[in-house]
Amino acid sequence: MDKIALSLQSISLLINSGETKKARERLVEFERENHDNKSLMFYKPGFLVDIGSGLKDENIIKEGIELGQLALTKTQQDRAKAYLHYCLANGYTCLYQLTERMGGAVDRTIPQSENLFKAKQHLLQATAVEIDDPNLEVQLLVNLGNCLDTLGRSIEAMNVYDRALSLNENFSMAIANKAKALRAFAEISDKYRAAIYVEAYQDIESVIDKPDLVAVGGLGAKQDFEHELSYIESRFQDKTLLQKKLKHPRYKTANLSDFEKFYLKFCNKEKLFLNFHIHQDHCEAAIEDSVFIRLITKVDDNDTFYNLAKYLNQIKEDFAVARLLLVQSQYHQEDFDRISERTVFVYALDYSHFNIYSGLLKSAFKEAFNILDKIAVFINDYYQLGHREEDIYFDSLRGKGRSASIWEDDGTIRKEIVNSENISLYALYDIYRDFKSGRCQRIQDIRNALTHRRLVIFDSGLTDWDSRSDKNNIGYDSMLNETIDLMKLAKATIIYLINFVNSEEEKKKKANGKLILHMHVDTSQFL
Repeated sequence: MDKIALSLQSISLLINSGETKKARERLVEFERENHDNKSLMFYKPGFLVDIGSGLKDENIIKEGIELGQLALTKTQQDRAKAYLHYCLANGYTCLYQLTERMGGAVDRTIPQSENLFKAKQHLLQATAVEIDDPNLEVQLLVNLGNCLDTLGRSIEAMNVYDRALSLNENFSMAIANKAKALRAFAEISDKYRAAIYVEAYQDIESVIDKPDLVAVGGLGAKQDFEHELSYIESRFQDKTLLQKKLKHPRYKTANLSDFEKFYLKFCNKEKLFLNFHIHQDHCEAAIEDSVFIRLITKVDDNDTFYNLAKYLNQIKEDFAVARLLLVQSQYHQEDFDRISERTVFVYALDYSHFNIYSGLLKSAFKEAFNILDKIAVFINDYYQLGHREEDIYFDSLRGKGRSASIWEDDGTIRKEIVNSENISLYALYDIYRDFKSGRCQRIQDIRNALTHRRLVIFDSGLTDWDSRSDKNNIGYDSMLNETIDLMKLAKATIIYLINFVNSEEEKKKKANGKLILHMHVDTSQFL
């Protein structure tokens, strides 16, 4: 290792050990001695962000952000771009923690923070770049998961942590942060609460003393996870339960049809079931759509729960149908082949596909997208905002201008959302912000083409449509991936919606201070 590399490494080591003042002095010294070194432009933004964070100096952090943005405009290398996006995301996260964060059980600055939103945008850009550096890729994914978790989007955060662990199953920060996100769902998971606590505890405990935890996250990360362990311990009178080896019997497939086996395997692989049994995916409880809302109403109120229940029934039914359509599009069978062949399609000699399987895939996409609009309608009714149902879309209100929505009033977040101090409602609002910012433009274009014009699917192996962005044409592989991603987003929004309602109702229960009678409802299906 040459002298330059050793000097840069020494600065990094000082930062990780918490000696940020010395790191600042060493950086100044290095810059004075190597002012014309090209690597300085690459490393300095990250150093300044970390040093500014350690010294709690807003100006140093901002200087790092400005240098990072400048460096980003001057580099063409994908790895360098990814790293600079990583540094910028860290900078905005540090600014949020230093200048905006108020603390408390649920911080109401979260949905209003431009710094958090910018951090997420930079991390999304960083993880979208193909880089030949598994270590950096894992760190980027972990940071993206952390940012999503802060924004309340824990379901999506855990999916991102899983992506990181698929690259490095022993990466301590991914294991511990996934466990922390998992623990957040323990209180709302009913009969799975204890099992989730135990698994989260055991996962954090398995990495708490590993050197890479501090090397990557610093001493502060270890202290946070130690606090997490203490919190979980406080929830158990019998601490020996935390060391118990959990067993989850695998669901049985002996009496299932070939299609149902395929269905369960596909949906399990893509994590498309609606339940809070999110710590294991191979047992019976993991392949059900068991989530639902709980409401506290007056004894003589026989309408409120059932009215909202019918909304949620529709949302869950749409999701189940979209999921079934998606799986059917991937399961070729002779009777479907024959049914498809009874419809005459003209082959256009360009490798375009028109058949029942392509139609099922398109229909799955449309059904999944429509769920988002229904969630917006539910929020409108729950808060009695007064908008006509037929005017409500997830990202807008018909006839009210481009800036109008159920989430904002004249371009400003609604007071009902801010004042809720409900992290799951904040998560839904952040998803809306993704739509508003244009990040979800691709799925909006696909939906609009399917609904109002045409969307032609082409053979991915014989055409290059997968590498293009076109409103009316798409490669098959791209369409399948976009549909699966949209299904995952729809699943997350449904769970956030249910958790939002259940959390609000729990507040009513605590405020009431009286015994709440449980009312059991009929869940029969008239098949």
